[in-house]
Amino acid sequence: MTFSIVAVDVKSKEIGFAIASCTWDAGMVGTAKAERGALCSQAQGYFPFHSVLYEKLEEGLNLEQIFEEFKKIDEDIENRQVGMVSFSGEVFAFTGSRNDDYAGHIIGDSYACQGNILTGPEVLEHMSKAFESTNGMLAERLYAALQAGDDVGGDIRGKMSARVLVKKKKGSDLEDTFIDLRVEDHKEPVKEIGRLLEVRRKILKAYLSMQKVIESEGEDKIDALKEMEKFLSDKVDRTVIDYHSFLADTFLKLGMEEKAIKAYQNVLTIGPKMIRVIRKQTSSGEIPNSVFERIVD
Repeated sequence: MTFSIVAVDVKSKEIGFAIASCTWDAGMVGTAKAERGALCSQAQGYFPFHSVLYEKLEEGLNLEQIFEEFKKIDEDIENRQVGMVSFSGEVFAFTGSRNDDYAGHIIGDSYACQGNILTGPEVLEHMSKAFESTNGMLAERLYAALQAGDDVGGDIRGKMSARVLVKKKKGSDLEDTFIDLRVEDHKEPVKEIGRLLEVRRKILKAYLSMQKVIESEGEDKIDALKEMEKFLSDKVDRTVIDYHSFLADTFLKLGMEEKAIKAYQNVLTIGPKMIRVIRKQTSSGEIPNSVFERIVD
């Protein structure tokens, strides 16, 4: 019913999975924990496997031994399909004998692809090749694999949902989530994941550009600000409106009024109602009246 990939990048310390299916919330059958492991349990996914994986990893069992523990708690193991990786790079996959054709798995260096009710073995073969030949963050490599499988047929029943989850210590929240993208009830869920990754990439670049400005001083600060301005010049859209605001405020504080005015105008192009915020900044004296008049001219 599903095709997925679990993987770890030991060098970047990222671990996670990508999955797509014709069912709602396909991603719920996957799990990952930073510096621990990742698992996809599909074809009638069995959720108790999730907690057992982490408990047994903590006890020092390897993945093959952990699968033996799965068999002890699941009398329907031959209905299941499992792909697992540990943070050390160990990989394990299993396709039960009662899975519907085409079903199978491929194990590679620090990853495993698995799927059932697929158009054929080419789905997994293309996933494997795409993962191995793609550079970049783990999320981008997972997505490339998922898209490659989707492009050659994927799930024979159609498309509905997809998810990419990557965990990394100090990722972005208390659960070490680095990236978690989900798409539900979409005609092209995998392609939509790709679009969201592009948006995230743009926002991340804007954020890193802003941090460089904040951390720089003197001429280096001005150079970083101009670099950020160049990056944002063709990105006047809602995803980066806060970064245009930061650009405007910083230019103004540095006495670069012309550039500040242009940046404030970009903010208003994206969100006309931001005039309220700019008026407030003017009332408080943060923006001179003469500059405000030129912004709205």
